[in-house]
Amino acid sequence: MQSESSIRDAAAELDKALEAGDRERVVACFDPECEIELLGVRLDGLDGVRRWLDWVYSHVASVAFTPRLISVDGDNLIEEFEVQGSLPSGRQVYSRWAEVLTFQADLVTSLRLYFDPIDFAPALGTAGRVFGPVAARLARKGLGPYTVLHPQVE
Repeated sequence: MQSESSIRDAAAELDKALEAGDRERVVACFDPECEIELLGVRLDGLDGVRRWLDWVYSHVASVAFTPRLISVDGDNLIEEFEVQGSLPSGRQVYSRWAEVLTFQADLVTSLRLYFDPIDFAPALGTAGRVFGPVAARLARKGLGPYTVLHPQVE
């Protein structure tokens, strides 16, 4: 088991890399066999991390995180944070997110993100604003291939 300070430092490095838009620095934070879960899908391995980053940066021009609550339990970091971003159009977006990260040897083995995709519907253009709840499905465009976690809800 890692120390709490080691986990906090590794998580802070991931946030800084994401805010800087440094894709290779972000990828270096992940274990080669990692999993990322968001929007009801799972992305596997470093290829999945790269697809996630391509998806993120295709929808936002910049992003900044403000931690609100951080807890470490064993090898897991649980965090609630605010996200401020700007879209390629210049429009600003704000959202509250939560995440659970699991670490091994200072690398992320699992990242589970929880957020309301409707907050980022403007990033999807007219379709996102018009279709509201369907935005989560539309938001997945560009993430594939992925595994649907709850196919009965599709």
